[in-house]
Amino acid sequence: MINRILLIRPDKIGDLVLTLPMAAVIKASIPDANLAFLVRDYTAPLLTLASDVDETIVYNTELSLGKTISILRAARVDAIFFFGSKFKLTLAAFIARIPLRVGRAFWWYSFLYNKKIYEHRKTAERNEAEYNVRMLRAIGIERNQAPLPNIDHERLPAFTLPHSNYIALHITTGGSAQAWDKEHFIELANLLKQEFDTPLILTGTADDNVFLFNIAERMKHCSCIVHIQTENTLLELAALLASAKLVISGSTGPGHLAAALGTPTIGLFPGVVALSKERWGFRGKKVVNLSPLIKPKKQCPNCKDCICINEITTFQVMQAIKDLNIQI
Repeated sequence: MINRILLIRPDKIGDLVLTLPMAAVIKASIPDANLAFLVRDYTAPLLTLASDVDETIVYNTELSLGKTISILRAARVDAIFFFGSKFKLTLAAFIARIPLRVGRAFWWYSFLYNKKIYEHRKTAERNEAEYNVRMLRAIGIERNQAPLPNIDHERLPAFTLPHSNYIALHITTGGSAQAWDKEHFIELANLLKQEFDTPLILTGTADDNVFLFNIAERMKHCSCIVHIQTENTLLELAALLASAKLVISGSTGPGHLAAALGTPTIGLFPGVVALSKERWGFRGKKVVNLSPLIKPKKQCPNCKDCICINEITTFQVMQAIKDLNIQI
């Protein structure tokens, strides 16, 4: 009998958002199960919005193997799920004698799992959230489709916004994928000014502040009203994204978060399969994911050198806005 389940997710915001559908499926299938997530401190606040999550374990990836073993033993779980490459945590779970250890079969240390998942993800036949949900077959839950995560908007913090109507642009990607060129965003700002004449908010981290300031100054030359938000907590960012009329983002966590919150969202993704919208696309009730109209070729450069995302045009974005039928 499985009563306590732990999902190992000390990764980025987008990875966590795409794992939350598992929580909805688990709670629908085993209502009395206690479901915990092990996450990093900077993503942990997001789980306070997830109504299907019972417990959050904050984990520092720099902890020793011994400390990691102690944390997993203290969790007293029946089943543990691993996503991506997590050798130290996998070894710790093995030593801690977690009864059921589920992970992908293709790592060199996969012998440490006693339930192996034989499904390659590199072909991007499914969205990452669907791949994650399918891992639940290891505990007898048969689901191919991934529901949207259950996010409780009532738990969002009260947050003073600069405007009641605004469009949020998340320009940087934090290295998770190639970003759409800033020149495209500046051109898009001009088109949004002509079409909607509504303020723009540029979101990012404190490290992005100077970069975004320079972009904002150029957007203001087009008579755009632009605000920069880089000092927010994660929950304040969530509140900002939830109240936006539209979010336009590259392949990164805030885009996934905006879509999960139900905000109309447009995602910008490269064409290369490993980073494509087919695998990493945003998921929500009002989402359009865009990719280059050209198809990747065998002789295309490595992902880190790829610039195909810049083949996405501002016309495609404006058409996607029309397809979403947004009232601003």
